[in-house]
Amino acid sequence: MSKTAVAYRVLAWIVGVNLIVVFAGFFGKMFTDPGSFWYRHADTFLVIDQVHGVLFMVLLVLIAVLSRRHRWSPGFTITTMLVATVPLLSFWGERRATQRLRVDEGAVSVR
Repeated sequence: MSKTAVAYRVLAWIVGVNLIVVFAGFFGKMFTDPGSFWYRHADTFLVIDQVHGVLFMVLLVLIAVLSRRHRWSPGFTITTMLVATVPLLSFWGERRATQRLRVDEGAVSVR
């Protein structure tokens, strides 16, 4: 796989895990009382949210680069970008795009 494809895979996993942490912080703060863990660490979750935003933008750029390089259809590209916004479903989207990349690069392995 190309360096861009590997960078996409790594960043997709980082963003996916980070998205779960962002949602946990959001719902933790929403459904608990002031003084709980979620409130005491609000500043930490704010930083995590901001880092997630930057990393997500980089992920979208990587998807666009891969889309152009491998001539993905607009539907596949947009779906890959949208799926990256949903916790847990983002991992399926990464797997789907990686399989497409392997086919495109001729590195299909028999399992």
